[in-house]
This record gives sequence, C-alpha cells and structure tokens, in this order.
Amino acid sequence: MAMLAAGGAFAYVNEDCDWRDRSEAREIAREAREHAREIAREARDHAREQVRQARDMERASREEQREAARTARDSAREAAHEIRDAIREQVRAEREALREMRRDMRRDWGPVY
Repeated sequence: MAMLAAGGAFAYVNEDCDWRDRSEAREIAREAREHAREIAREARDHAREQVRQARDMERASREEQREAARTARDSAREAAHEIRDAIREQVRAEREALREMRRDMRRDWGPVY
C-alpha cells in the first residue's frame, strides 16, 4: 500500500511538473506572440511614416513647381506689359512728332499744307 501511495505521489508531482512546463510554454508562446505583434505594429507604423513623408515631399515638390510656374507666368505677364507700354510710348512719341511736324509745316507753308 505504501508503494502504491508513493507511486501516486510521484505521479502527482511528475504530472504537476508537466502542467508547470505546459503553463510555462504557454506563457513563452504568449510573450512571443505579443513580441511579434509589437514588431509588426512598429513595422506598420514605420511604413506609414515613410508613406506620409513621401506624400509630404511630393506635395512640397508640386507646390514648388506650381510656385515656379506662377512666377514664370507673372514674369512673362509683366514683361508683356512692359513691352506693350514701351510700344505705346513709342507710338505716342511718333504721333506727337508727326503732329509737331505738321504744325511746323502749316506754320511755314501756310494753308497749302
């Protein structure tokens, strides 16, 4: 009977070790899953940050291109206005010179001219 009791006690202790090993293995597996999730979360966050930075850089590049185009248009518009104003001034000066010439001719030649 003592032998049976000792065998039962040994089996209980041995079985308890098996449960402890299983519990420890479950805990290790749970920690490994948590660690894997954390690594995956960090990888997703890093990828999102890279995408956001790329999007921001692309947006800044487009804005710079738009600003350059706007500046070029404004410069071209201002140059066109300056050319137009110079031509107007030249035409006005030529008209004034022609009027002055006609006045001088009328004064010098009288009603003939």
